[in-house]
Amino acid sequence: MASWQGVHHIRLPVANVEVTSDWFRSIFGFETLLYEEAEEAPVGAVLRHTSGVLIGLHQVEEPVISALEGFNILGLTAVDLSSWIDELERLGVSHGQVKTGLTGYFIEVPDPSGTVVQLHTEEQPNVEEG
Repeated sequence: MASWQGVHHIRLPVANVEVTSDWFRSIFGFETLLYEEAEEAPVGAVLRHTSGVLIGLHQVEEPVISALEGFNILGLTAVDLSSWIDELERLGVSHGQVKTGLTGYFIEVPDPSGTVVQLHTEEQPNVEEG
């Protein structure tokens, strides 16, 4: 049987490649590997985090953005949510409150297109909390 090793990349639809690239770089520490332009306007970018996560950003039309607004499109593992909350507040970035999910605790951070990045802990809720 053929096997695979892990996730190669995540492709995200965005309203504005430049704004969203800047957001992922400044908030989460991604770096730009590739920037694609058509007619002098950005249409795509590939970003990499030191953890090895690759994200492809692709500019799409408004109906797609509207349909995905509020949808959790990406989950990242966070060591300490309270530190992230402090950092997001320091940067003036909107975020939700800590919630309990089936696989851990998390906060939601809307990206510039309105889709949601969740920051999850690896800590699992106990039976009384879940």
